[in-house]
Amino acid sequence: MNQLYSLENALKFNWSSISGNLNSERISHLKNHLVGNKILDAGCGGGGYVEFLAQKGLEVTGIDKYDQFLQIARDKGRIGTYIQGDITNLPFSDKTFDCTYCFDVLEHIDDQLAIQELARVTKNRIIIAVPKEDELMHRFGLTFLHYQDKTHLRNYTEESLQNLVTKIDYSNLVIFPELSVPAKFLVREMIEHDSFNYSVKFIAKNILNRLSLKILNQAVYRQIHTGLVAIITL
Repeated sequence: MNQLYSLENALKFNWSSISGNLNSERISHLKNHLVGNKILDAGCGGGGYVEFLAQKGLEVTGIDKYDQFLQIARDKGRIGTYIQGDITNLPFSDKTFDCTYCFDVLEHIDDQLAIQELARVTKNRIIIAVPKEDELMHRFGLTFLHYQDKTHLRNYTEESLQNLVTKIDYSNLVIFPELSVPAKFLVREMIEHDSFNYSVKFIAKNILNRLSLKILNQAVYRQIHTGLVAIITL
C-alpha cells in the first residue's frame, strides 16, 4: 500500500496540497469555519493549505506521514511548520490547537482512531472533508477519477460520517455535500466533439441554454456531489 502514496499518484489525482492549485470550495470552508489562531492541518501533503493560512498570519502546523510530500513543502519554501507523523497517534499534547482541518485523509486510514486523536488535540472545532459514496453514477457505468484511487479504504454517506463523529464528544455537527459535478460543462464538451456537425451543435447548444435557464429558475434538477464535509464543534 505504501508504494501507492507516491508523488506520481498525488499529481495524477490532483492533490491540491501538492500542486498548490487550491480548491475554491475548500478555501471557503476554511474562511467560513476556522476558529482561533493556532491551526492543525492533519494530513497536509505538500503544504498548499498550510501556506495559504500562514500567509494570513495564522499559526499553522502541518503533519503528514509521508516525508516525500513534506519535501515538496520544503523544496517550494512554503511557510508554516511541518512535522512528519501519523494522525492516528499525534505527537501533540491535549488541546494544543484551536482548530483542526483534515481534507481527503480519513478515507485512507483507520478513521475511528484518527478522529479520536483529532478531537484530543483540538479545543474548539474540527473540519473534515471526505469522498462521498457514489449513489447514482455507477448505475450508468460511469465513475469519477477519485473513485479509482486505490489508496482509498472507503467512501462515506452522510449516515456513516455522522456515525463516525459519534465516536467523540461534540456539541454540534453540521454535514453538507461539496464538489458538485459540472454537468452543464460536461454536456457542452460532448456537444463540441468533432462527430457533431455545425447544425447539430448549434441546435444542441440552443436546447442546452434554454433547458439550463429553465432548470436554474425552477431548481428541480438533482445535483451530483463527490464529497462530504463535517463541521464539528467540540
